[in-house]
Amino acid sequence: MTIYDPLYRRESRAARVGMTLLRMSQAVKALTASEVAGTGLTPVQAQALLFVRYTKPFLASVGRLAEALGVTHVTAIGVLDGLVRHGLVEKTTSPLDRRVTLLRLTPAGEEVCQRLGRFGHTLEEALAQLDEAELEALERGLGAVVWGLREAGVLQVAEPCRGCVHFQENAAPGSPEPHHCRLIQRYLSEADAKLACPDFTPSRPAV
Repeated sequence: MTIYDPLYRRESRAARVGMTLLRMSQAVKALTASEVAGTGLTPVQAQALLFVRYTKPFLASVGRLAEALGVTHVTAIGVLDGLVRHGLVEKTTSPLDRRVTLLRLTPAGEEVCQRLGRFGHTLEEALAQLDEAELEALERGLGAVVWGLREAGVLQVAEPCRGCVHFQENAAPGSPEPHHCRLIQRYLSEADAKLACPDFTPSRPAV
């Protein structure tokens, strides 16, 4: 059965919720398109730019961007080529692995990111109409769905270090890089710890 079948949706709450999420995704596409109007960017280019801005510099690679956008490597390169032509992003070779291309913002890219500071605010305002208890229930429910999709390999979740199973806070007290990531075996500064990591794994999965 398909969630597009209205008779089936009457029988299945999961199908009704699934159709609601699908409709919301269509609305989000329209909202994000309107929010980037005037920047000269497409919504996916805006996402790519914000990925570079908020991801740890040593993890902001072309491959990671492709995962974050849910697209192929070739498609991600196409998105980036537009940003490079606009002078918003630069590509560099990783000093640890010459096969890896890292991404960084130019001053012009930083400026555009400032203009994208309210990207996604329309959706946030719509959700703010719910009371705190409703938001908490929605967050827990959607968190469980997101976790399931992540486990299925169809979704990437990038978050700052705190709350990640691999993160050791203050592993080297007094050091400029006091925190440690067990996954990549690297010490992190406080600034690094506050940036998103594509390998974020919550200590306790959402239930």
